[in-house]
Amino acid sequence: MFPDISDIKKLRKKVEMTQKELAKRTGLSQSYIARLENGDLNPSYENLKKIFSVLEYELEKREEREIRVKDVMTRDVIFVDYNDSVDTAMRIFLKYGFSQLPVMKNGQVVGSITESVISSKISNGKSPSELKKLKVYEIMEEPFPIVGESTPIKIAAFLLKFYPAIIVTNGEKITGIVTKADLLKTI
Repeated sequence: MFPDISDIKKLRKKVEMTQKELAKRTGLSQSYIARLENGDLNPSYENLKKIFSVLEYELEKREEREIRVKDVMTRDVIFVDYNDSVDTAMRIFLKYGFSQLPVMKNGQVVGSITESVISSKISNGKSPSELKKLKVYEIMEEPFPIVGESTPIKIAAFLLKFYPAIIVTNGEKITGIVTKADLLKTI
């Protein structure tokens, strides 16, 4: 079953094709496509089949070209262990220039720690020397979202509005991490 005739114009624009290009690819005239999109024609089954075949093919090609998280992720995931000290996390932040880290326990992501949570503790009266002695699990936050490698970058960009990072997996294996800085690779 075909999509509705009224969808032709919307699909054509989505694949960034002109009426003239669609006409050429289908063997129909540009005026036929224009009249069809305006609702002035009642097309034959064969002509609809030609039009939607071309548009569906272009949509599929477009989806294949879509950037996925695997294309921009950082593959070497640095993490901190659940039982590590906050001092260890702060040293990693400084060494690598990170502002967030996933927290692991027994090979599983169980939380996250960020510079902002550490700063918040300090601004709420915790001294840096006291904070360094705490364990990561005592101040960690919820884990970052986990997505598959083939997740479209649009979804990652949306998640990064709410989270500082996204963990990327292939099956059960962690294969990368995506941050807002990684999104710049798409430009």
